[in-house]
Amino acid sequence: MILPPLGYATGATRFVVLTTNYAFKFPRLWPYRNFLQGLLANMQEANFWTMRDERLCPVVFSLWGGWLVMMPRARMMTEAEWLAFDAAHFCDSPGSDTVVPAEHKPSSFGYLNGAVVAIDYGN
Repeated sequence: MILPPLGYATGATRFVVLTTNYAFKFPRLWPYRNFLQGLLANMQEANFWTMRDERLCPVVFSLWGGWLVMMPRARMMTEAEWLAFDAAHFCDSPGSDTVVPAEHKPSSFGYLNGAVVAIDYGN
């Protein structure tokens, strides 16, 4: 599937700029509490990625303090793909000693190089 070349998305604590190949995550600037939580979410994603868990979308670059996280752009799950997906099993896979901290909703998961990955695990 071809992704639209440019776009953006917003969440409660961050906004994401989408290019053809990358997603750039920034903390929302207002209100202040959401700004702080956005910084923390970016720091958490950068920190979790150091474990190199294949269930996580890779962080290819981050700025100190949570100002920016850069990831490869993944295709978000469709509603039909979400309905067939077991998020609880994916996040807490038997045999893994880590739990993927992603909200169980379609916008938290996507496909990168044909594999399902958590694309929003900075909760």
